[in-house]
Amino acid sequence: MSELTTEQRLAIIKRRDYRDDITGKKHPAKVLEIHHKNRNTTDNKGNNLRVLTIEQHQDLHKRAGR
Repeated sequence: MSELTTEQRLAIIKRRDYRDDITGKKHPAKVLEIHHKNRNTTDNKGNNLRVLTIEQHQDLHKRAGR
């Protein structure tokens, strides 16, 4: 597999109804990112992906030290 394309990213966000996986709140697509739980950006299985806001994604990586 390869990294997500813009079209794939938007399709995932749309399937999740533009909601982040932490709070469940709706957001514009431009502030949502896809996080790979196992940090392998080529593993695009649904159970490895989380939809997060940019801020949530940054905070997650800060806490993980990455």
